[in-house]
Amino acid sequence: MEYGFDINYVFDFIPKLLSTLNITLLIVAGAIGLGLLVGFLVALPRLYNVPVLRNVSMVYVSFFRGTPVLIQLFLFYYGLPEILKLVSIDISKLPVLYFVILTFGLNVGAYVSETIRAAVLAVNRGQVEAAYAVGMTGYQAFTRIVLPQAVGIAVPVFTNLVIAMLKDTSLAFTLGVMEMTGKAQTLGSLSQHFIETYIALALIYLVMSIVLERLMLLAERRLSRHLRRDSNEKNRFFSRKRKRLSLGGLTRELKEVPRYEA
Repeated sequence: MEYGFDINYVFDFIPKLLSTLNITLLIVAGAIGLGLLVGFLVALPRLYNVPVLRNVSMVYVSFFRGTPVLIQLFLFYYGLPEILKLVSIDISKLPVLYFVILTFGLNVGAYVSETIRAAVLAVNRGQVEAAYAVGMTGYQAFTRIVLPQAVGIAVPVFTNLVIAMLKDTSLAFTLGVMEMTGKAQTLGSLSQHFIETYIALALIYLVMSIVLERLMLLAERRLSRHLRRDSNEKNRFFSRKRKRLSLGGLTRELKEVPRYEA
């Protein structure tokens, strides 16, 4: 039996898919929160060159950035309980959602650590030395000088990471989590209108990605307002300097023009 395309199913499926939006957002929020914590802790040994921990963090980042998220989900869901059984800890009865959030959080942490490290190193070292010169402690220099600038630099990369995390939540269905993609698969199987189902799902993901992008853009502009102010001041300074130079050059040229007496 063939089922033709019907646009009405797209609009009918959207509310049904949104009923599982809370699960998707929970995975995103939990993974991002855990990823920020882990990423910050992993970035510190590489920023301060802690000998042993630096190598451990590099291995951690290499593993999570170099392997597919789907493989990581399977490894943690099927492998972690078996490993913990060796020390008499049984987590096999935990809800699968915990394993999903843990896996995604550790994956995000690897990317967050690199983002933090790159953002901190992008801040001019001379500013930190100037902060030390005026009597600031290391903590004060980091929180007042480095951190505000580093956050502004890291926001665009973090935005891409959050949007990618939102789309990666569709992989949670492979472990049986009934989020939006799992709900779409179920609706498609029941109605046999798979195209309409996935069009509705794509529209929801698209709208959510656009909303997240706009919100993060507002945050980026707010966090980077001091950089724009400094840039505008520099532009005004050089503009006035160019004007003075041009007026001075014009005056010299006028003085050098030969005068002829009648």
